[in-house]
Amino acid sequence: MRFFSFLFFFVCTFLLSHSTVLAEENSRGIVLSPAFQEILLDTNDKQRDFSLSVTNTENSAVTLRITVFDFGSLDESGGVAFLGAENDLSKKYALASWIRPEKDVFMLESNETKKILVTIENREGLSPGGHYGALLFRGEGTNEEGGTSNSIALKQSLSSLVFVKKIGGEIYHLELKESKYENNPVLFQDMMRLRFQNSGNVHLIPRGTITVTDPLKRIVGKGVINEESAIILPETFRIYPVALRTIAPLFVPGRYTVDISYRYDGQEAFSSATFSFDFFPFPATLGSLILIAGLGWYGAIYWRKRSKKGKKSSVTDIEQSNAQ
Repeated sequence: MRFFSFLFFFVCTFLLSHSTVLAEENSRGIVLSPAFQEILLDTNDKQRDFSLSVTNTENSAVTLRITVFDFGSLDESGGVAFLGAENDLSKKYALASWIRPEKDVFMLESNETKKILVTIENREGLSPGGHYGALLFRGEGTNEEGGTSNSIALKQSLSSLVFVKKIGGEIYHLELKESKYENNPVLFQDMMRLRFQNSGNVHLIPRGTITVTDPLKRIVGKGVINEESAIILPETFRIYPVALRTIAPLFVPGRYTVDISYRYDGQEAFSSATFSFDFFPFPATLGSLILIAGLGWYGAIYWRKRSKKGKKSSVTDIEQSNAQ
């Protein structure tokens, strides 16, 4: 089967953030930093080096083993999957074969910190564009009864993701494929979901804004796209929730317009999309119903009085006619 080569996968709860992640920590007291690394690789570079810091805050020594995997998008929400071997798409953006940590196994004494040197080898076969790998740190042995007392549990692990961009043939293309706004005709909804497609060969970070305009052309709502600086991997889709905040009173019923302007980091020009929805703010709707009810009541009373007056006038005319 195509995915038989998956060794394992799990969903990372954090979004792929462009901002530096300071540390990743488990409950046993092992700290790995940074959890996110972005490397720019020129075609003339033979290799690029970076380091990871690992600290043991336990009361006993631990032994850690480093394993290298490729990773890709697990779903459109931002989760990632660690891959043991590649299908066609993951092979295209693989990195594990070009990652070389200085050691595979090492020991950390209690309260000791070590710097682990990692090399990205720019060998033949590493094509221009984006490549994605992860270094997984797992315990050797267990702390459970009958196991070694100086190691963390085998099931526990820490990871550091590596994003490499090789210069010399990058393709950048970001497109908004769908905007989802669950409109309530009388209550303003403060959330929108944008579905982007990255059809290029490098990872991108979408940016942009959303504005909501009422029938009087007043801007009544705003939202910022991707405030967390979350990454979308190449040839994938990703959904970005956008919070909308009201900046002016909502009292005008009618058709509202949503304008979406977006780009990716490094691009100057914005792309745009627009759609409309019908909205009748609750206060305005309630006020309109009260006004209509009041006008109806007033009209009914007026018509009633007028009808009585008309009947009275007719009776008087008949009496005068009989008298003559």
